[in-house]
Amino acid sequence: MRNKALSILLLLFLVFAGAAAADQWIHVKVENTQDEELVTVNLPFSLLNAAVAMIPEEVRHEGEIAIDDLDMDWNELMDLWREIKDAPEATFVTVETRDENVVVRKEGDFLVVRTTEHTEHGAEVNAKLPLSVVDALLSGPEGTFDFQAALSALADHGPGELVTVRDGDETVRVWIDDQNEAD
Repeated sequence: MRNKALSILLLLFLVFAGAAAADQWIHVKVENTQDEELVTVNLPFSLLNAAVAMIPEEVRHEGEIAIDDLDMDWNELMDLWREIKDAPEATFVTVETRDENVVVRKEGDFLVVRTTEHTEHGAEVNAKLPLSVVDALLSGPEGTFDFQAALSALADHGPGELVTVRDGDETVRVWIDDQNEAD
């Protein structure tokens, strides 16, 4: 029994190691300089896809998120998304207050959100979401999001920064590349 378990573990390791070698990786790095803490998560997309594929079909359907409670129906959401996607580069939302600035814009193939707080810590958030990922997310049956398609689109998009957050002594960074360890 022990040899069988070791053989299965070795097989899984080889499968994931082989797949991961040519795979894109998603990295999350959380750093707190004051407390001298560092958390790094490195996950190959092949592992994420394998985990999603192992979820039983009935659980996947129960886990879908419906948007029935929004003030717009699915067709209105799809129409809005098509307008955003087809629009030229533009700033869609700008909010400027004494405490914070927020900008939502389309830049090339990305939907970009930038926030800056005018506080003691001066927190900043920069998020870049590829338009193809939103397309894939909205490709599910009417009223549901397709997270597996979004994950595949994110992997297909290739390397790059997705999110950076700086807040006082803490920095959070999320990015994709072809390296199995964070830089």
